[in-house]
Amino acid sequence: MKDLCEITSSKRIYAADYLSGGIPFYRGKEIIEKQSGRVDVSTELFISEEKFQGIKSKCGAPKAGDLLLTSVGTIGIPYIVKEGEIFYFKDGNLTWFRNLRNMESRFLYYWFLSPSGKAQLKKCTIGSSQPALIIVLLKDMEIFLPLLPVQRKIASILSAYDDLIENNTRRIKILEEMAQAIYREWFVEFRLPAEVLRTQAGAPGVELRKATPDEQKLTGKDVFPKGWRINTLGEICNIVMGQSPKSEHYNETREGLPFHQGVTDFGDRFPTDRVYCTVDNRIAEQGDILLSVRAPVGRLNISTKKIVIGRGLCAIRSKYSNQAFVFQQLKQKFHKEDMMGSGTIFKSVTKDDVHGIEMVLPSELLISEYEIFANPLFRILENLTEKNTNLRRTRDLLLPKLISGEVRVENIEVIT
Repeated sequence: MKDLCEITSSKRIYAADYLSGGIPFYRGKEIIEKQSGRVDVSTELFISEEKFQGIKSKCGAPKAGDLLLTSVGTIGIPYIVKEGEIFYFKDGNLTWFRNLRNMESRFLYYWFLSPSGKAQLKKCTIGSSQPALIIVLLKDMEIFLPLLPVQRKIASILSAYDDLIENNTRRIKILEEMAQAIYREWFVEFRLPAEVLRTQAGAPGVELRKATPDEQKLTGKDVFPKGWRINTLGEICNIVMGQSPKSEHYNETREGLPFHQGVTDFGDRFPTDRVYCTVDNRIAEQGDILLSVRAPVGRLNISTKKIVIGRGLCAIRSKYSNQAFVFQQLKQKFHKEDMMGSGTIFKSVTKDDVHGIEMVLPSELLISEYEIFANPLFRILENLTEKNTNLRRTRDLLLPKLISGEVRVENIEVIT
């Protein structure tokens, strides 16, 4: 590898240099989020523009086409810097591959995700409880490298899938923001459109009264609508807490139900043990809300099919016809990760914690009006999510065959 590119890290940044705004400063956590396609990366650290420009002039900074590789904890996740991105990163957390020679960065990216790339990375790993990649070992990695035109063809074929996934992800984000904006307008700001008010027995508007201390604590407002009430999540929903099967229960033939450990897990593992595939208190149904309950707490998604859920997840199923309303209220409540839970290193919540989440509950008629608006959006979201799942599956089947040369591309016409 050292014959093909420069492998290095960043200049050390100290805690005293961290700011609440400025140039984004990424660790492995943020790079993993960006690699997974998340639009709203949870940037927590920044450095000053002056500090960044000083480092850039002396040591350089990530530029389009460079590749970063997570190198501590969750190792081996690659990310290609995109055009126009400006950020710096934490030394030790990430390894920097730059100044590539006769090697397409996108090919290197997919090689790291392939079985052959993962096998090479395993040779460069030290530590068991906290695995880490060592630069001196990475430099001696061996890679089977086809000619540059072939690399570009392979990368273009695989990138086409990722481009479609990215486009769908952005559409999903826009639709989610639409649904959330309407939810905030109706149920947080108490501003209802005229056509909805007409369905509310001709009421001229939401009649407000002085909020009780509990209502004020929950909503942050001094007023609260008459007729609305506070319930716990456990009172209005059935909640299924996940439990992870032991490793011996997984199979490689995709037999049984797909297993999901997190809300962005794509179900590539399949347990066949009877307990984990037939018992209802381990299974999320299609349409269930998925909530991450550990490391981090508060990520949300909708299950597009029947799945087995691990201990990092719970499934939430409304007892009434208000699933979209419940989802949006949880999105509002968990607008940032780890807003509840115990643990000093990794946050987590218990079944009792989830059951006890307080929810604002308006009239059934008003909720049904919101469901009429939101349900078509949810169907589109479900369709786009399922498309992304199929695209990822096809890409992942092709990737090792293309990288290894099992599928030849020399005679395939590809726009690169």
